[in-house]
This record gives sequence, structure tokens and C-alpha cells, in this order.
Amino acid sequence: MSIVRDKNEVWTDLFAEHIWPKLLEQLGTVITGKDDTIRLAGIALLAGGHILLEDVPGVGKTMLAKGLARLVGGGFRRVQMTPDVMPADITGSMIWEPSTGGFRYSEGPLHANVVLVDELNRAPARTQSALLEAMEEGAVTIDGVTRPLPQPFVVIATQNPLSFAGTHHLPEAEMDRFMMRLSLGYPAIEAEAEMLLRQDDAGPLRRLRPLFVPEEWQLIRRRIRSIHLDPALSRYMADIAQQTRQHRAVALGVSPRGTLALMRAAQAHAFVSGRVFVIPNDIKAVAEAVLLHRIMLRPDARVGGATEASVLADVLRQSAVPSFAGREGLPYSVASVAAVQADARTSSAINAADVTSAANATSAANATSAANATSAANATSAANATSAANAASAANATSAANATMTKKNIWFGGFFR
Repeated sequence: MSIVRDKNEVWTDLFAEHIWPKLLEQLGTVITGKDDTIRLAGIALLAGGHILLEDVPGVGKTMLAKGLARLVGGGFRRVQMTPDVMPADITGSMIWEPSTGGFRYSEGPLHANVVLVDELNRAPARTQSALLEAMEEGAVTIDGVTRPLPQPFVVIATQNPLSFAGTHHLPEAEMDRFMMRLSLGYPAIEAEAEMLLRQDDAGPLRRLRPLFVPEEWQLIRRRIRSIHLDPALSRYMADIAQQTRQHRAVALGVSPRGTLALMRAAQAHAFVSGRVFVIPNDIKAVAEAVLLHRIMLRPDARVGGATEASVLADVLRQSAVPSFAGREGLPYSVASVAAVQADARTSSAINAADVTSAANATSAANATSAANATSAANATSAANATSAANAASAANATSAANATMTKKNIWFGGFFR
């Protein structure tokens, strides 16, 4: 029996098998011993979410932000926040042009695909508020004229803990616009020793090369947003958000924007895992990074020893995880593949009997990869797909990877178009 696979599945497989590991490998040469943080930062970046890196000075926040920017190519600008930075310094302003006898708009550093805002909480509230429109709508308004920013547009901000001198509290509305808040922490002894050995004249950051261009990054975002989400899982995420709002220790719970960010991050996690559908573990894997900074505790609860992490852990324990075992006797992953193929976003369908047969032969988590040989044969002009599926799969994966890599180390080379 053969399974006809949609192009989205093929693209997802190739990205998860070739490009995503390369991205993690390159970032790992810049920041050592922080694999979990690197993985979450990469997921947020691919999904087009803003990232807040909060930690003490000197642990690599700026290095990680620069590394992410280098890997996605496109325009990159950096803003160093200080107490005297004004809103016009980052959004741009109108200046007098003597040659024309009029005013013209001078772009600010926000006009780039990736903007690194270093030490964000050293800027006053007036300047921080200038980022709100840019982060939410991807545009800036100067003298009544709204100007779009380059797309994709992502802000990667760093901040020091509030106990440090010269820092200001970030408004809740600004915090809510960051998809994830991440922390690096001090490295282990082995990781720090390895970091020292990697320092040379060039430095690890200069050895990074873009893996794709902004246009391809934008296409990746669209693929991620097309990842299938079962209605039961959307209810599960809404239930998590609602419980944070009703928790006895919480003064301000997760907003609807936060629930949307959780969904996008879960879709991105599924995408880099090689799946075209979301499972509950995708939500749990990103929940802490996405939701913790959106929870504000009551003062009495904090005095009593409660933390944002303990509240979220309590909420996740109380939220009933959807079960899909009873859906036509199929595990969730296989049922979702069938749902995706039947969805209007797809152009082909999978026969239910074939899916069940594939599920019996392989694990549910690897149902997509189990069909790799057949899909590769179908994507090529091989006529004898059944007898030569394994050979065609290996040869086709290699030729596809070679065909999409250019001399400039740009992996996709138009493959995603």
C-alpha cells in the first residue's frame, strides 16, 4: 500500500532533518552548554515571535541575539538603550532637507528584519513605549504617517534583573508582546572551558553564515501557521490560560495574546520536530517560556512562597490533557495526519486504511517519517516505487539537499517556493 503525502509534509521533513539541526549546531558554537535555551530561541525566531533574554551581565545574551540574527540573514540593527535615548532615536524622525526645501523621513534602527535592543530596561518608559506599535503591528507612525517595517520583523531584547542599578520595570503591555522570555544562566565548568578554547582572532560569531534569506524565512512562518491544530488542543490551551486568570495566587493571568503566542510556539515546535500537526507535548515543551512572564502574582502569595513557575506547574497539573485514543481507534498522530490531509489547506488525501496500516508498522510519533520512502518515490519520476522505495528515498533526500544548497551556504535555494 502507498501513502500519498502532501508537499507540506515533505518540506517539514527536509527542514527537520537538515536545516534545523544545522541551525542548532551553528548556535551551539557561539553559546556552549545551553541547548534547551538555544532550541527555544530558534523556535521563537522561526515563528516570528519577539524574544526577551533576561539574565545577569556577561552570560552571552547579546552573543545569542547576534547569532540568531546572522543565521536568518536580512537586515540587522542594534540599539543600545540608555536613560537618555528618545523615541525618535529608534523609530526615526522627519528631518529638514535643504535640497528640496521640505522634510523627509529618516529611518530609525527599527527598519530591519532583526533588531537587537540591548539592555531594554535601562530605557525610560517613554522610549520603551515606542516599541509597542512596532512589535504588535510591524509598523511605526511618524507625524501621522504609518510606515511598515521590513518583514519578517523580530525584536530580540536583553535586560538585566531589576535589582541592578539603572534599570526600569517593563510595562505589562510590552512584556506581553514578547513570545518568549528566556534565561541563559552561568555555564557549567566544562562548557565554560570549551568556550575559552573556541576563542580565536575571528571569534565564533564571525564564522556563522545565513541558512536562509528573509523571503524564505517568511515562507517558513507561513508553513508553521499551517501546522494542524486539533480543536481539542485549542480548548486545552484556552483552559490553561483561563486557569491562570482564576488562580488564587494570580493578580494578572495570561492574556488572549499569550494564548495565541502559545499556539504559534507549539506549531513551531511541531514543525522543527518534523510533524505537520501539534500534539500535547508540543504545548508543554514551550509553555514555561511563553507563559511565565505573563503571570503576575498577588503580593501576599509571593510573600507566602509562591512563584510564577509553581503556579504554572499547578495549572498544567490541573488541566486535563486531551486524549485522542478513542478517535476511530487511532493514536492522535495518525488521526491528525488524516485530518490534515482532509483539510482544505492540503491538496491530497491519505487513505484511512493506509494510515492505519502505516501506524501498525511504525510508532505513532514517526508516522510521517514512515511514509518517507514512498513520498520520495512519488515526488520523483520513479515508476517502480514499491520495489525501489528505500533506494529512491535515500538518493532523493541526498539530491534534494544538494540541489537546494547554494555556494553561499543558503540551504533552501528556492526549494520552499
